[in-house]
Amino acid sequence: MGRFPATRREFLGMMGLAAGVAAAGAAPVGSPGAFAALSPPPGEPGKRPLGNTGFTVSTVSFGAMTTRDPEVIRFAVADRGVDYVDTADCYMGGENERIVGRALSGIRDKVVLATKVHIAPVEEMIRSAENSLRSLNTDVIDILQLHNIGTEDEVTDGRAREALQKLIDQGKVRVAGVTTHKGQETVLRAVRKHGFYKTVLVAYNFRSDSGVTATIKSALGMSEGLSNTIRSVAGAGVGIVAMKTQAGGYPSPPGGFSPHQAALAWVLANPGVATTIPSMTSYAQVEEDLGARGKRFSWTDRVALRRYAQEIGDRHCSLCGACGGICPRGVEVPAVLRSLMYLEGYREEELARSAYRSLPAGRNASACGDCTRCIVACRLQLPVGRLAREAHARLTG
Repeated sequence: MGRFPATRREFLGMMGLAAGVAAAGAAPVGSPGAFAALSPPPGEPGKRPLGNTGFTVSTVSFGAMTTRDPEVIRFAVADRGVDYVDTADCYMGGENERIVGRALSGIRDKVVLATKVHIAPVEEMIRSAENSLRSLNTDVIDILQLHNIGTEDEVTDGRAREALQKLIDQGKVRVAGVTTHKGQETVLRAVRKHGFYKTVLVAYNFRSDSGVTATIKSALGMSEGLSNTIRSVAGAGVGIVAMKTQAGGYPSPPGGFSPHQAALAWVLANPGVATTIPSMTSYAQVEEDLGARGKRFSWTDRVALRRYAQEIGDRHCSLCGACGGICPRGVEVPAVLRSLMYLEGYREEELARSAYRSLPAGRNASACGDCTRCIVACRLQLPVGRLAREAHARLTG
């Protein structure tokens, strides 16, 4: 997605002279494709209820994780009607929350504001939330999400529930949610089953249910598939927010196609998804992504996504988590490949290095160097061993 060096004022002036920034277009195929044929849910175009939280939000919202310029966030909210902003206390070492706080000064009431907290002792979690309140310059966090959950045990963790309930009772938090990068179907079903959390932020894009392994598991009844799980859990009143929607945000393939609107339209063709939080760092990206609000996934989008899928096919990890726990040397393959995606797709070297350094000792890809044959099979047939070695070389050098 192109980057505009313009200021907000200059950009708005340019928009007055031109018909807009080039929109997107492009990509995939594969589909829990039944969803691509569905119309968006009834109601105001481009708006959906966020489960039973009481919030109604635009279908394309703002993921602030990589945004360094508060004016880009402010432009999206004040000028383009974005009404949901997602950040976290750990993004940019805490600086991202402060950037969001500055961006929303004077317009805080226009958005549903979501941030995150990690499982820890009760008082530590409360202190973390209170630090977030100060960083965000707000009196209340609309949605405080338990970060990076992968198991039912974490969903039922007593410390987390106690801390979040205290914060809700104190009026410092309105709604508790979770985020998940692995074991996503398990987490979604656990949230529906246990009832405490009201939202789930899930990694979901056009590659999520594709591949031979996913098809076989679905046929054998071993898995609903992420798309169907999202839809059924949303039907129980859980608000579903989708991240990683553009399959890494890699550069568009040559030929004038941009896949980013198409990728968002694919995700939003699943009526279980209330909103999406693509990362946006420029005014041009805001304009392009917001073009997917109210857009129906079309044949041209499918063609565009197919080209994009071919372009990134041997590199992009879909974060399905199926390869987790397989490596006999203990390498956390999904986390390693996610770090490489941050480097190559997001083009965020600092974020990629930070994510890679956070892996526990013995869990990074250092053990891959002298491995002669990788036994980790990928449902998308990615060359796992080669990518893991490349991640280690590029993120530790």
